[in-house]
Amino acid sequence: MKVLFATALLLATISFSTQAIEMTSQPKTPSQTDRVFEPMINDKWIGLGIAYGSYRDGESPDKKSVSSEADILEDMLLLTSGTGISWHLIRMYAADSASEAVLKTIRKHNLPVRVMQGAWLSSTQTDEENERQISEVIRFANEYEDIIVSVNLGNEIFVDWSAHKLQVDEIPKYIEWVKKVQAQTNVPVTLADDYNFWNKPWSQEVAQALDFIVLHAYAMWNSQTLEDAVPWTEKTFNDIQALFPNKQIVLGESGWATSSISSNGDERLIIGEASEDAQKIFFDDYTTWLADNRIVSFYFEAFDEKWKGGEDKPDGIAEKNWGVFRSDRTPKKAIEDKLSPQ
Repeated sequence: MKVLFATALLLATISFSTQAIEMTSQPKTPSQTDRVFEPMINDKWIGLGIAYGSYRDGESPDKKSVSSEADILEDMLLLTSGTGISWHLIRMYAADSASEAVLKTIRKHNLPVRVMQGAWLSSTQTDEENERQISEVIRFANEYEDIIVSVNLGNEIFVDWSAHKLQVDEIPKYIEWVKKVQAQTNVPVTLADDYNFWNKPWSQEVAQALDFIVLHAYAMWNSQTLEDAVPWTEKTFNDIQALFPNKQIVLGESGWATSSISSNGDERLIIGEASEDAQKIFFDDYTTWLADNRIVSFYFEAFDEKWKGGEDKPDGIAEKNWGVFRSDRTPKKAIEDKLSPQ
């Protein structure tokens, strides 16, 4: 199932507009000074997005891998050509050569895909490396202005448990980065972080500088059963929205792993069943709730990535198993009945 399959799907992809989601409910009204994040293609709402990493088995950001055009094209067509579900909005995390290869492929093949492009910011990087990410994401947003619809400055950089956490006294510096990107691009700018940052008083200053908020809320990591997972997510979303009534809240990450090993670090927190059957139940209930409420979101994630959690760790750990596709690009139960016949 390589590029021959991808090429065969191209015509189906281009006709995506009949599959795009049309709804009448309206999102939370942002402040008049905010840039609105309402992703559209040809006047069709494409707000149900997905987190995407192009890395195949044996590739990783540590190796500075750049996936081939053929592999990226296959991925994009898998994501956009479903009969029962398709994703025309993806999220990428770092302003690097791997992400630019995806942007180039989308443009070259005129694919109906829009991108929330991230800049990877970290306390483990030098100021120069962080500044380089800022400069690159600005370049991307301007050079690929037909594709990039938002910029995300940092992923889980303020929540207390983050391994690459910035300190609270660095918030003024971070806000200057936000202002810089807003001044030099034409897209809304945001930060993606866990609900356990957004519920802290010091998140208010950050939020007011942003055009909208990206919220991470994992029922599975928060010791929720499968039955309680979507109600917990909905309550968490509503709690954060209540703290920021004039900000649009986008769900940037939530999902359900299909495997876990309780002896592996924080996986002891997982009490819900980790399986493909459980993921399908969560996926169906979660995406129905999102669609019914027209919540812009990025399901986590598109494809299993074996480099996550460490390539020396067993394949069964949760970090490697959040995809709705396996790493070999075969679909899991959550979506296998929603895709075009192969």
